[in-house]
Amino acid sequence: MAKPGTFPGQAAITRDEYDRWVDAIGEIANVVRTYTIHPPAFYRALAAYNENTDDSLLLLQGTWVPTADLLEGQDATEMSATVDRELERTVDVLHGATSLPERPGYASGTYDADVSDATLGLLFGIEWPPEVVAATNDRGSDGTLDGQYLRASDASPFERWLGNRLNRAIAYEARTFGVHRPAAFVNWVTTDPLDHPYEPFEHEDLVSVDPDALQATDAYRAGTFAAYHVYPYYPDLLNETPAYVDYIDHRGEPNSYAGYLNELVDVTDHPVVVAEFGVPSSRGIAHRDVHGRDQGRHTETRQGELVAAMYEDIIQAGTAGGIAFAWQNEWFKRTWNLDARSVPGRRPFWSNIETPEQRFGLLAFDPVDGISLDGSADDWSDAMTITATGSRDSTPRTLETVQVTHDYEGLAVRLEFEPTGSPIDWNVTNTLVTIGLTGGVSELPFGVDAIAAADFVVRLAGPGRSKLLVESSYDVFAREFGQTAGLNLNAYRSGEAGFVPVREPINLGYTVPPTGGQVPFEAVETGQLRYGNGNPSTAEYNSLTDVYDDPRGRAVEFRLPWILLNVADPSTKQRIQTPWDAGLDVTSFDSVEIGVATYESVQDRTPTDRSSKTILDRAAPGLDGTTLGTESYTWDNWNQPEYEERLKKSYEVLRQSDWRGNV
Repeated sequence: MAKPGTFPGQAAITRDEYDRWVDAIGEIANVVRTYTIHPPAFYRALAAYNENTDDSLLLLQGTWVPTADLLEGQDATEMSATVDRELERTVDVLHGATSLPERPGYASGTYDADVSDATLGLLFGIEWPPEVVAATNDRGSDGTLDGQYLRASDASPFERWLGNRLNRAIAYEARTFGVHRPAAFVNWVTTDPLDHPYEPFEHEDLVSVDPDALQATDAYRAGTFAAYHVYPYYPDLLNETPAYVDYIDHRGEPNSYAGYLNELVDVTDHPVVVAEFGVPSSRGIAHRDVHGRDQGRHTETRQGELVAAMYEDIIQAGTAGGIAFAWQNEWFKRTWNLDARSVPGRRPFWSNIETPEQRFGLLAFDPVDGISLDGSADDWSDAMTITATGSRDSTPRTLETVQVTHDYEGLAVRLEFEPTGSPIDWNVTNTLVTIGLTGGVSELPFGVDAIAAADFVVRLAGPGRSKLLVESSYDVFAREFGQTAGLNLNAYRSGEAGFVPVREPINLGYTVPPTGGQVPFEAVETGQLRYGNGNPSTAEYNSLTDVYDDPRGRAVEFRLPWILLNVADPSTKQRIQTPWDAGLDVTSFDSVEIGVATYESVQDRTPTDRSSKTILDRAAPGLDGTTLGTESYTWDNWNQPEYEERLKKSYEVLRQSDWRGNV
């Protein structure tokens, strides 16, 4: 329901956008799933598309249940009347037979497009919070359901609640429009009917919701089905259950995802639809999969390959099909390991390329006039330029100018060197770029004999050796997760730890119940910088590119994600506060201080190694004794981002894979 600059509840997607998206979806898929009632423009666009094709795009229509309301009430039955009314609205919308008034957080308008003939089914609900399911069950007792269309001989109170909601929705459509169609409720691994003794967190295997508890009566010819959200990296049981981890798939390869799917299908009488699956093409990562299908750190091309492979697993398991999540990137989303570092109400206004939950889409939204990281000087026409000064005693490469700019994804810097016609030899040339937000002055790392107004330092030393470092007292990873990670917090708090790697957690550590095996806390050094070409229109495109190194040796460009610079909202210039005890609270800032220096390479030197002095030669803007000068860079705040739609490489991979033909 969302696009850049809006939250889902604003229902802001236009008819033109729906037309483009439905057309592109129809080229690679035969079903589109929605999670709630969309604006009338969506149903008009879908109807128009299907009128002009012999290969209809079918709709699996969802009805949302607000998670916050469930958690607050702790009893699903308290929401029965609200949910029933929304299900009736959903049915009316599908038949183009209603007008919905304006309501905060919901779509509204006149629904006059009848898409009922193209509606494959109703899919009601969300990933049910286990504590709500358990609380609902505790307040009732197991029993029977004797509905006109769905029955149950032995169902939990929560399962009966689900059955009653579906019974009423099916009856309403039959009574009002004379139609039956398949209907089901959403489910996920956390509330599946299987026992998972290797799940380390009790919450993730607390209670079951079994779709087989509900059976269609003879009066309900359309029937029901089971619908699960299944990802390969969550919950941890998928990484720890030997039967899954050691499962050999149809390719002859170990595949925990396929192992789980096959067991789920084997124990389920209903047809199983994998109603959500996928991996994100984010720069950051939030969870590992034992076989590499991680939550993040995939190129767009790899994202497409993994989605196609997972769909193959889904079909091979004997399911009724699967639905890839999701069509478009969602800038408003957050991920557990980074969410505290950004301002919640401002997330839709900038592109957090680090956060996995924002990058599941096959459709990207790229900043207009963004930095492509391909060496093109045209991208930098409006950039701030700093001229380098000083001698060239210790490196064979002369730094001439530095350019600084930004886009919705991050802060970007371009270094231009005296042309020689040959690539930069990183064995003899190094560069430090300093970035300051707080006004603090720090002693530079790697033995550099200088100080600067720097909270962050980028060391450019070639592929595999380039990274972003943070001054330890401003390290938000240490503030939030340092105790769990076993860091010397006193050294971080005081800054005595110096400049340290920029990290993010991907696992907080746990004990595997049957074996007692300890899985330790794990974090990745996300400040490591990847070299490549960041222009999507080139054959060499790598969507995870941080640094472009011109093979002619003329220029080096890089972009740093805002969130890794402790910028909690670039659109209003808010950053994490300076004092350690402020934690992750934010404050405003006016500008960013930038300084650059080249120096002789000492490749094996650690950031804290000061056994000998490293002398700077060229600097921008310059050196004053042992102080590296800086220039202030700022930008105007914004509220509505300007962006361009782009089909990701993952879309093209799926189009060429003919995954649709596997149905």
